[in-house]
Amino acid sequence: MNGNHTRIREGIVRIEGRISRNLMMETIVSHIYFLEDGEEVIVFDPSCGRKIALKAESYIDQRKREGAKWSRALVIAGHSHFDHANNFYLGDLLGAEDTHVFVHEAGFKDGRVMNEPNAFVQKVVEQTIEYYQIYKSFYLPYKILIAPLAVLDFFSRELAKKLFAAVGSISFPPPRNGTTPAEAIKEADLEDMDINGVKFKGWNLNGKVLFPTPGHSPCSISLLWPERKTVLVSDADWVGNPVFVDGSFSDCISSLERVREFVDAGVVDLLLPAHGEAKEGKDKILTHLDFHLRRIELIRQEILDFHARTGEKDILKLTKILVNDSPLFMMLKYANYPRDVVLLSNMVALSLEEAGVI
Repeated sequence: MNGNHTRIREGIVRIEGRISRNLMMETIVSHIYFLEDGEEVIVFDPSCGRKIALKAESYIDQRKREGAKWSRALVIAGHSHFDHANNFYLGDLLGAEDTHVFVHEAGFKDGRVMNEPNAFVQKVVEQTIEYYQIYKSFYLPYKILIAPLAVLDFFSRELAKKLFAAVGSISFPPPRNGTTPAEAIKEADLEDMDINGVKFKGWNLNGKVLFPTPGHSPCSISLLWPERKTVLVSDADWVGNPVFVDGSFSDCISSLERVREFVDAGVVDLLLPAHGEAKEGKDKILTHLDFHLRRIELIRQEILDFHARTGEKDILKLTKILVNDSPLFMMLKYANYPRDVVLLSNMVALSLEEAGVI
C-alpha cells in the first residue's frame, strides 16, 4: 500500500475514493479498480474528479515505468452515475491498441452516457415528480434552501427543475470522456453461463464475466473474475438502496442473492464495493450480504405495514408518518443527507408501486 493505491490481490489494485462530508459542498467519489491480467487491463468504475484521476494517472505511469504494456484495455462503468462514470479519459492513457469503454445500455440517453451531473439531476427530478413533490421532501437545513422551488414549480415546472439541477450539481465535477466513445452493453447479447454449477446470464470478457446487478440503477453491472475468486459489485451493496425511483427493491434483492450464490458455490471469496472496505472470506462476505438483504426487506415491509395500518398512500405523508413513528425510519433519516444518499420518499414510492398500491 502507498499513498495513491492499495494492492488488494494479485492483479487487483484499488485507488481510494471517499464518502462526502457534505453533499452540497463535495461529491461522493467511488474507488477505482485496476485489474491486470497479462496484456489486458481493466479499469472498473473510473470514478470522478481530478484528485482521484491524478492518482490514477500516477499509478498508470508507475506501471509503465515497471514495464507494463497492454494490448487490450477496458474501461467499465459499474453504472452511469457521475461518481462512477466520469473519468473515461483514463482509457486514453493506457496505450492499448484495442481500447473499449463499456456502459450498460440503460445508462445512455439519446446516444450519450448519462454521466453529466446537471442532466442527471434533471432526470432525477423528472422521474420523481411523477410520484411526489420532490422539493418538499428534504429535511433541515436543506428544506429551507429548497422550499422556494416548490412555489416556483407551481408556476413553471421546467424552470424549477433547471434551477434545482444548477444548484444541486454545483459540487459535482463535469465528465472527462476521452477519445474512445462509450459502447453500450446490451441485454440482447447476454449469454448463458455456468460456473461451478451457478447458472446465470452474463457477458463474457475473455475469462472474466460482466453480469447485470440492477436495483441501485437499471444500468448497474458487476464484474466477476473467477480465476481470482473476486467480484466487483459497484453500488449493488450501497447502504441506501434502492436510492432513486428508477431503482427497485426486488432487483436489489435479486442482485445480492446472485452474488450470494457465487459465494456459496466457492466461486467468490473477495467482494470489492465501489464505496467502503473489501470483504474477504466466505463468512465475512455472507454476513455483509445478509445484512443488506435483511435491511432491504425490513425497509420494504415497514413501509407496507405502515400503509396497511394507516391507509395512507400519499408518498410525502406516509414518509412523514414513518419518520415520526418508526425507529427504523428515524435512523434512516439521520443517515440521509448531508453525507449518504438514503432517499426515504423514493423508498416509499417504490415499495408502494411494486406492491401495486400506486
